[in-house]
Amino acid sequence: MADNIRHIPGRFGQVRQVWHPRITSMGRRILACFPAAVLGVLCLVMLWMRRPAPAISAIIVVVVLVCIALCWVWLRPNTVAVTSSHVLGSRGIGFRNAVREKVRGAVVVESLERPGQGSKRGGKAAKRGLARPFLWLVDDDGRNLFRLDGTVWDLRSMQELATYLGVPTTQFQRVEPKALGNRWPKLVTPLMRYPWIKSVFTGAVLIGIVAAVYWLAWNA
Repeated sequence: MADNIRHIPGRFGQVRQVWHPRITSMGRRILACFPAAVLGVLCLVMLWMRRPAPAISAIIVVVVLVCIALCWVWLRPNTVAVTSSHVLGSRGIGFRNAVREKVRGAVVVESLERPGQGSKRGGKAAKRGLARPFLWLVDDDGRNLFRLDGTVWDLRSMQELATYLGVPTTQFQRVEPKALGNRWPKLVTPLMRYPWIKSVFTGAVLIGIVAAVYWLAWNA
């Protein structure tokens, strides 16, 4: 697991600067892993109440382990490091990296809103709901080289990274994915433009797994 500067391979050079997520991001991280945590707890309750056959119990245990892994993705230690030649971000295995020479700019969004949150109805601003910051490091063509998600990283860390790299920075205070995509079309993914796809898919998977576990445990 790559979560510490000691794990950075020597080929990337000497580490110059390091950032870690601040404690203020913990609430967003816990919220991100909430669905997986709930599913894992339900599976454990199912095992305790029904004690199904070994084969079915093994399937349920696998589901629990997957849920734990998903929670760990959000809650594990994270590190961003800058060397003389690269920008590095820790992940489960290895580091994602961007060559500093290719980084020509940074795009910082203080609050990326869900589509429709910025609209006004009856003269009043619509509820903004949950929004989070983002940072992209881009090349000459506006392609994403390195990204920080506000679920884990706070705005201050993003701004510090952009300042440390010394590249031109474009900053938005509050913006929707569509408006950001009009300016930077290679940064906004379809899931950012249409977040309901992820919500529907996640909900369907959770319902399907719960239904399957229930059927296996009660009809074994």
